[in-house]
Amino acid sequence: MCGIAGWIGPPADLGCLQIMTNAIRHRGPDGEGQVILPLSGGAVAAMGHRRLSIIDISGGSQPMTSHDGRFTIVFNGEIYNYIEIREELLKRGARFTSSSDTEVILEAWRAWGAECLPRFRGMFAFVLHDEVARTIVLARDQFGKKPLFLAERQTPSGPVLVFGSEISALLAHPQVDTELDVETLYHYLCWRYAPGPYTFFRGIRKLQPGCFLTWQDGVMKTERYWTAPEETAQCRKPPSDPIAAFLDVFDEAVRLRRRADVPLGAFLSGGLDSAAIVATLAHLGAPNLRTFSIGFRDDPASELTAAAETAGEIGTTHTSLELAANDLTNLLPMLGRHRGAPITEPADLPIYLLSVEAAKHVKVVLSGEGADEMFAGYPKHLIERYLGHLAGPGVLSVAGHALLIATSPAPAAARRLRIASRAMRARRFDERMILWFGAITPVERSRVWIGPSVSRQPDTRPFTPAPGSTSLRRVLHFDQTSWLPDNLLERMDMMTMAASIEARAPFMDVQLAEFASTLPDSYRIKGRVTKRIVREALAPRLPQSVLTRRKNGFRMPVTEWFRGPLRDSARELLLSPDSISSPYLDRATVALYLDEHANGKQNHEKTLWALFALETFLREFF
Repeated sequence: MCGIAGWIGPPADLGCLQIMTNAIRHRGPDGEGQVILPLSGGAVAAMGHRRLSIIDISGGSQPMTSHDGRFTIVFNGEIYNYIEIREELLKRGARFTSSSDTEVILEAWRAWGAECLPRFRGMFAFVLHDEVARTIVLARDQFGKKPLFLAERQTPSGPVLVFGSEISALLAHPQVDTELDVETLYHYLCWRYAPGPYTFFRGIRKLQPGCFLTWQDGVMKTERYWTAPEETAQCRKPPSDPIAAFLDVFDEAVRLRRRADVPLGAFLSGGLDSAAIVATLAHLGAPNLRTFSIGFRDDPASELTAAAETAGEIGTTHTSLELAANDLTNLLPMLGRHRGAPITEPADLPIYLLSVEAAKHVKVVLSGEGADEMFAGYPKHLIERYLGHLAGPGVLSVAGHALLIATSPAPAAARRLRIASRAMRARRFDERMILWFGAITPVERSRVWIGPSVSRQPDTRPFTPAPGSTSLRRVLHFDQTSWLPDNLLERMDMMTMAASIEARAPFMDVQLAEFASTLPDSYRIKGRVTKRIVREALAPRLPQSVLTRRKNGFRMPVTEWFRGPLRDSARELLLSPDSISSPYLDRATVALYLDEHANGKQNHEKTLWALFALETFLREFF
């Protein structure tokens, strides 16, 4: 787990490369390295690295060059099954000089070329130089767990491609355009994140998950090597023992993610996903396991007590971090700089603080990201499972209301009913996905937007699953190809790496995802039971309270903030004459949102947070 940065193109001062890697020092405080290698036509590959030592601490420094000098790589992430791939390569005659997963990538590329990429079970973004072919390859993992940002420019000296793990590293290069991408701002109002491949910076884009880019003689070609299984897989007859089949894959996913030469722990809430991972770690014999939870003082919905009880029953050394919620917004500017985007989810703030606390004890944590998106754990999945094919006016029936109320904690039931009612009135699938987020609708955006007209649309791939997919599978496909890589996974990477700690997500294992994609819907949701196969398979390992507890999620008191401590500061920030977002947003509409929320007439918490985080971010960068 590290950070990478550099460029491909005309030569530049090595000091520029140093500045770029310094911008991401937090991602790798344990070491650094830079190299500039020749390409054809006078171009160079400038490759910089910051290291967080996890595997082969003494021998895994980067940039790493193969034993014969042909290949050089800078790599961010982990290849969890590197031992198995290494053994296969040794049988083919490969030579290794270290025990690191980085060298496995080099020799796998030598043996199989791009066909090695789908073999990797891990999270990765790397840049690989081939001295013989004078080519550069940039690749990103299947689900996009590791970020890789790119900026392409034509200069008088030739084309240049700048790359980095964070946007701040790219902005340190003199050829990168720092202009705001207004079209991304427009789409952010609905999605509350930047749909890939775009970012808030004109000219900076994300290499999409499951893709690699090849540079040769100034010509760039991007290819896809993997697609999310929900996009292509068809439901098959489940195995004769689906519970055993699930446990085989899940246990291996957790076992592989235990591999580290440093202390390892896990985030633990009061819910199913993190408890499933911690219980499985214990089942597999992980010694001296540490767990970490976070919550707010005087919060009746806090899961700290439940998490501590789960930790006690499983037998971990547990740390609880209790916060005063009103202090968290001070983190927004700093974390926005790390993410290179607005902090669109308020939960990013406590995740960062929990990572800071965990980093005092361990260097790697396992987390439950992806469980809901693989196995259907959200209220929207429940409604779409039964009513998605009927979407339209008045479709949220009495049965739909009953399902939501039965599966929602009392404080959240009314809010979820309101969101569901809006979402299920939309017949168009893409609009329904927006409405499930509970933010500004496309119609509302047309009222608040006063910026230039926008023609560019987000990538349509998240909306094009396999023909004949059920409504539930369509939503899961969207979650896995947009919501996860562009928001939740990017969030987890940036917030944990800001604290110099590595987060691993067993539920995001590619083989587990492929297994899940073949299951009939009833193995994900049956009746009102979500994530059915996860619950049934892990029931013998889990406390009964975990299995029966309603899904709560990490609830930030955003509603109360905008009626209390943030009421005046949000108004001043968003409506001041020097507001950077004011040329694009109708001030009267924003003022109406603020007033309606403050007076209790409407709950605009998601919209107000999106606008507040947006303006804070814009002031940091623009």
